[in-house]
Amino acid sequence: MKDLSTEQANALIQLDKLNQHIEKHNESQRAIVQRSNDLVKMLLITSGGALAVCANFFSAKVEIPIKAVMPIQSAWISLAGAITLFGLTLILMLARDSWIGKQHGSMFAAAKLNELYEVREPSPLWTRGIWTFGLVGFASFVIGMGLFTYSACVFLASNVG
Repeated sequence: MKDLSTEQANALIQLDKLNQHIEKHNESQRAIVQRSNDLVKMLLITSGGALAVCANFFSAKVEIPIKAVMPIQSAWISLAGAITLFGLTLILMLARDSWIGKQHGSMFAAAKLNELYEVREPSPLWTRGIWTFGLVGFASFVIGMGLFTYSACVFLASNVG
């Protein structure tokens, strides 16, 4: 009898350790999701701000050198694309997390009725879509900001001399 209680105690200790690892993993996942949300929002605001600064510059009716026109147009397209892609990234993250929440809600409802409910994992397409839109949006953001920087250099060089 004593061996059985020792085995049970060891099993409970192992279960407790497993629960601690699961909780640490969950905390890590929450932090990652929060940081990625913050990053996407920051890039959205920065992209929109860059477009607003450029629009303000245009409204001042400043003469823009011909060499800077094409990079400015490309920067606008690139940053507008980045904003769209970051928006899609946030929508996919929200949709995936909502789906996961509904799965767990169904599991809890079934548990209250002493019924079995198998929680399905979300399709890997959600994660691929989030990463694809996010990374392509980030590349578009970097390109757009680089083109705006180049355009500013061309503008300053033409107005200094």
